[in-house]
Amino acid sequence: MRAIQVVVLVAVTIGTAIGANRISATKSAAPATVRDPAFVSSTGTPAQASKPYSPTSPHWSHIRTMVTDFRIGYVSNVAQRNAERSWTAGHFDYVMSGDASAYKAINSTIRILPYALDWDVIQPGQEKSSALGSTYYPDMQQWFANHPQFALENAFVHVAGQPKSESTRLQFVSWGSRKWVINPGDSGARAYVVDRIRRVVQDADGVFFDSHSSGDVGTALGKQQMLEYSDRKLYEHDMVEYVRTISAAVAPKVIMINTSEYMRPFDYAMITAAGAVHLERMNNPLNSGMPERWRWADSLLAHNVTVELVPLNSWNEANTARGVFSTFTPGDYSSKGERLKMFELASYYMVVPATPDQLLLDLENSWKVPFETVWLKAQEYDVGHPRGARRALQTGRDPMGNGFTVWARDFDRALILARPSSSWRVKIFGDTTAVSVPLPNGQALRPLRGDGTLGPPVTSITLRNAEAAILIKSSADSTGA
Repeated sequence: MRAIQVVVLVAVTIGTAIGANRISATKSAAPATVRDPAFVSSTGTPAQASKPYSPTSPHWSHIRTMVTDFRIGYVSNVAQRNAERSWTAGHFDYVMSGDASAYKAINSTIRILPYALDWDVIQPGQEKSSALGSTYYPDMQQWFANHPQFALENAFVHVAGQPKSESTRLQFVSWGSRKWVINPGDSGARAYVVDRIRRVVQDADGVFFDSHSSGDVGTALGKQQMLEYSDRKLYEHDMVEYVRTISAAVAPKVIMINTSEYMRPFDYAMITAAGAVHLERMNNPLNSGMPERWRWADSLLAHNVTVELVPLNSWNEANTARGVFSTFTPGDYSSKGERLKMFELASYYMVVPATPDQLLLDLENSWKVPFETVWLKAQEYDVGHPRGARRALQTGRDPMGNGFTVWARDFDRALILARPSSSWRVKIFGDTTAVSVPLPNGQALRPLRGDGTLGPPVTSITLRNAEAAILIKSSADSTGA
């Protein structure tokens, strides 16, 4: 599901246990670590739990969650499949792909977005799976045969200098499959895609279109001259209108496109035409462009776009000692994976608007393990809603001599701190990069752990390169607790 130019995510079974948090900070006098009354459990049974678990979406008032289900339908054991689907329906507000009727039977309010392609057509014999709504050429042929006022060949882009035919259609290879490129300006192509997607979303809440970034389209077109388009900008214009046509035809159902890490004007135009976007790989603490990515999400949310914030690395990848994670340490957490996922959660809070309805958090873009095994319980903790915009709390140079900025944002019940990587040149994320961050106004706040429990109060916190902290206020300092 990556953009064309990136490698496939490898996910393996994760056995990470989230244990006690190690806080490198100045502690004020306080009782030992306890479970906070505001903590909401998926079972509703921990000591002093004050809120019952909700079996309907949205599950929590402060956050919206989404997951990609490319797994459960392929689980052969029926009991296991039903148990996993029940758990997933009970924790996520949106599911991309999966059996809509089965999910709705468990949670009638969950929102399902089936997977599909819209501008790229897999050629016959090149299909890798017919279960993803991407193999539609036979359906397309039949539709055009039933609608002779439209010509099938006009629905494709062709290489310039040759007559239109199947053999001269512009083609490219993506994910091991050879594909053709749709002509988004053709009236027949638009009429067909509207009809097909209306059928796709009939029993669902919308549709997810993969590989929809400027990079994907650019790679597909390559450097070949197109018969139908002498100017790439005209093609881009028609592609935006193509997406807008589909969106209008299925409204109020959701059209979500995957633009990955691309942030070009073409991406922005397609996203706003669709109304929803899957920002794959965007929520990456090790990337020095996180502040710019936050601003990108801000701009989309301000234009009423539903945004899914998606990570790059899995728990297992973070917990290895290979590659970029060779210098990554657990820091103030029980594991490297927990540290990574807590930053991704803090990153969500850096962007979330006053209401979370249009910002969806996906913490594990992996579908080869039960979702329960990669669920970060800290996201259930009710931090309330933001009291203002994020701000630069502290800047300076760390012990390695590298510049840093600590970003902060106040919530009803929490203070969120995040220190993104400062430069793509800096590949060190361990203890040697640590800086001490005094809490504003000498506050004593309690660090939230990945398992949803709280540490004892602290008046300062240690943050390493690409590390974040979610600090919970006492009831006297919060509103609505």
